[in-house]
Amino acid sequence: MTGVVTDAPAEDFRVLLARHGQRSWWNAGMRRITWAVLGPVRGKVLDVGCGPGWELGELPAGTWGVGVDLHPRRAIPSPLARADAVRLPFPSAAFDLLLTLDLLEQREVEPAAALGEMRRVLRPGGRLLARVPAHPWLQGPHDAFWGGARRYRRTELAGLVTAAGFAIRRLTYANGLLFPVAAAARLVARTGLGGGEDLRPLPEFLNRLLLGILSAEARWLNARDLPMGLSLLCLAEREG
Repeated sequence: MTGVVTDAPAEDFRVLLARHGQRSWWNAGMRRITWAVLGPVRGKVLDVGCGPGWELGELPAGTWGVGVDLHPRRAIPSPLARADAVRLPFPSAAFDLLLTLDLLEQREVEPAAALGEMRRVLRPGGRLLARVPAHPWLQGPHDAFWGGARRYRRTELAGLVTAAGFAIRRLTYANGLLFPVAAAARLVARTGLGGGEDLRPLPEFLNRLLLGILSAEARWLNARDLPMGLSLLCLAEREG
């Protein structure tokens, strides 16, 4: 089955992701960053909080992926299921890789319980890639629109992941080149100038320019970390 589910208001962020997320510079660029940080991807992949499933649509040949979300908005043919992050409908040690991208900050999610359940469905040695928004001092209208109840400090994310039984392999910021401009915009939005709904289509030349910036970061992140950025990415392995 394909096609976007439209049983939510047009301004709902889930509908915007399904409608614009494939080509949007931020979403497409962050997917390139995801693959750069992960390196080779093999085996069975679970995307928790998958939204429309754009990442699943880019998995390499030879892998198998499934996504779960409380409010799935299907935009690709990969299997998507409605499920809670703390009650995943899969047996233990079923997956080689688990993605959870911009989920642990959501107001509907209890982060520690969700990570514990993610550990359960990963095989020993299986990898977790978690992405969260960084810097609590940037919390504002953008986060409220996108469902975010929290932003993370680097040490806070590291502690959460290790407490759930993972060994951290990489912990880096992303979306760093645009950080000064984006941070200023987020702070200005607190005054009532601007808001959080920022996934509308841009002129093609501008979309390509911004995508090029994130693509350059992806090439850097193939082997090196970034010291600052709007997001944090943590790559970890299940211990035990």
